[in-house]
Amino acid sequence: MALLKRIAAGVVGLGVLASAAIARAEAPGVYYSWRELETTSPQCLDRANQALTGQELRDIRTDGNSIAGRNDEATAVFVCLQGQAGTTVMVIVAATNDEAAVNLREALKLAF
Repeated sequence: MALLKRIAAGVVGLGVLASAAIARAEAPGVYYSWRELETTSPQCLDRANQALTGQELRDIRTDGNSIAGRNDEATAVFVCLQGQAGTTVMVIVAATNDEAAVNLREALKLAF
């Protein structure tokens, strides 16, 4: 009976570890960057569209002051916030592969 309890406890423990590993594997890494520009929000969105297209992202969609696209590894979003002196642009990239997310963010910053 004691052996069965230890086996059952071990199986439950393995289930918890496996669940934690699966949850960890599915959690996306999210990376962002922003800067101020002397431009308008429409110009910012146009530049963001060119950057997303240049990095071969697909399903590019604009919604108000944001534009997003994705590839097989990541999703990227640009947000263009109009201010009095210019526009703040933020790029956000999420992916389950941290290296791919950081690399895409940096490529988008350069392309923008």
